[in-house]
Amino acid sequence: MKSHIHLMLAALLFTAPGVSRAAEETPVTITEIFKRDHPEIADKEVLVKRIVLQPGGSAPPHAHPGMVTGYVESGALEFQLKDGPLLKLKAGDTFFEPPGSHHMVAKNPNATAKTVVIAFVVNPKGAPLSTPIEGHDAPGH
Repeated sequence: MKSHIHLMLAALLFTAPGVSRAAEETPVTITEIFKRDHPEIADKEVLVKRIVLQPGGSAPPHAHPGMVTGYVESGALEFQLKDGPLLKLKAGDTFFEPPGSHHMVAKNPNATAKTVVIAFVVNPKGAPLSTPIEGHDAPGH
C-alpha cells in the first residue's frame, strides 16, 4: 500500500515532457528510505526519500508543508523557489526549502541521463509531502 501511494504521488507531482509513459518506463520514482517520528517534536516526522527523475523529467510547481534539505546524488537539477534565482545544480550540490515555500522549478535538464536526489524532510505527521500550487503548469508548458 505504501509503495502504491508513493507511485500515485509521483504520478501526480512529476511529469516528464517528451518521455513515454509506457508501463515499463516511469518518469519519476520516489522511494522511501527512512521514516520515523521526530525524537523531540511530537507532531513531526523525519523522512528520507530517494527521487529519480528520468531524462527531461520535471515536477509541476508545488509546496511542501515541512522543510526539505536535498542532495543531488547524480545528474543535474534545475531548481527554483518562488522569487529566487534559477539554480543549476550538479552531483554533490545541496538545496534547502523552508516549510511552506513554493518550489516552482524542479527539472532534470539532461535529455539522456537520469537525476537522483536524496531528500531529508521534517514534515508534520500525516501531512502529504507536497501539494500542487493551483494555477501553475509544469515548466516549459
